[in-house]
Amino acid sequence: MPVSKRQNADFADSAYRRLCDAILDGRLTPGTPLSRRVLAAEFGMSTVPVGEALLRLEAEGLVESRPRAGSRVRIPTASEIQGNYELREALETHSARLFAERATESDRKRLLATAEKLDAIFARMERKSYSAVRHALAERQHMRFHMLIAEAGRCAELASAIERSRVLLFNWLFTMSAEFGVLPEGWHSMLARKLADGSPREAAEAMRVHVRYRKDEVIEKLAQLTGSGAGRMARGPQRHRNGDSAK
Repeated sequence: MPVSKRQNADFADSAYRRLCDAILDGRLTPGTPLSRRVLAAEFGMSTVPVGEALLRLEAEGLVESRPRAGSRVRIPTASEIQGNYELREALETHSARLFAERATESDRKRLLATAEKLDAIFARMERKSYSAVRHALAERQHMRFHMLIAEAGRCAELASAIERSRVLLFNWLFTMSAEFGVLPEGWHSMLARKLADGSPREAAEAMRVHVRYRKDEVIEKLAQLTGSGAGRMARGPQRHRNGDSAK
């Protein structure tokens, strides 16, 4: 039976969600080949919706296509890493400024509560052996924290741009996340309090410090990984998965 346009759109959306989740969960690391035929067989659909999903992921910066080589999870260049940090600093400092100006009392209370929960999640992670699954869940909460700030600024275009920039950086960082030490105690709660109680200028400066934290270290490590090619990038958190991935 022929597949309708509606069914094809549903299949494409399903393929997109599955691939996006696999990339953000660290199961598909930078440099991983993405065959339409193989993915279509795995997902139980034709190659058409899989191709549409890959195009969408390519537009979002998570996938790249190479002539005569097909698609793969995107590997960033050093200049892209630097540029993403500079873009995030510009976007998120303005987002913090808008939060201080426009957030309601409910927005502020929600951000403070989310920050406390996020700090507790990272603290628990630091007391246990590394788990890619736990880290993926924590980073989803981390993404939500920053999106609460953006959404309270009541600028949908800015929130959308921040979401894209954070998704891309998270995918890059996931390949070497276990290489970094612990975060300062109450790291996100300190930021939340500055945004909730400070002036727009103070909120923007607090976010600038937050975004720049470990910037040079991250750029250096990612540049080392990307300079060694896809094979090295593909060994990110997976090297920790033998005994603890399901913890």
